[in-house]
Amino acid sequence: MLDIIIKGGPVMIPLLLASVIAVAVSLERIWYLAKTRADSEELMEDVKLCLQEGKVLEAMQLLRKSKGPVAAILSAGIAYSDRPKEELREHLEEVGQDEIFKMERGLGLLATIVTIAPMLGLLGTVTGIISSFRVLGNFQGVESNPAALAVGIAEALITTAAGLIIAIPTMAIHHWLSSQIERRVREMSRRALELTDLITNGGNPR
Repeated sequence: MLDIIIKGGPVMIPLLLASVIAVAVSLERIWYLAKTRADSEELMEDVKLCLQEGKVLEAMQLLRKSKGPVAAILSAGIAYSDRPKEELREHLEEVGQDEIFKMERGLGLLATIVTIAPMLGLLGTVTGIISSFRVLGNFQGVESNPAALAVGIAEALITTAAGLIIAIPTMAIHHWLSSQIERRVREMSRRALELTDLITNGGNPR
């Protein structure tokens, strides 16, 4: 592996850095989504039951024990349940945006790596080809120094492959994370509407 990295030339340094960042961000985001995963259906039913029985403090305690955007949006809604409907909605929107920001943290970096990695690979291809042509120009032919020519070709091929190897799985992970976040955003919006209707139509739970 070290030999391949060396043969890839100086462009392999930023490619390696990009790969390390991509792996670190991906693992951190997967861990965050797993940590904040919760059964929103069951959570919503428990909150409804507490509010219908007038047990607001129990509902808040239940939500504090839960993690994730749905729990955060429900907790914010109950805390603002004595406010006017428009103010309640504005507050829920603000909390929702904060939760979306938390979930999307790092996705922009992954998207950047998806774009930059193949370009770095292409740069390595160009520098490798330039090196090969320099050899041809200096020694007037392949037969004069085939080993030196092979170094340039190896650099071109290795960096191209490395850029694609980094970009393809990073793109797949980025799309998967985006789909998971989009699903949670829809769920969060649906539960926020349910809570708003419960508060406004059923009266102030406090």
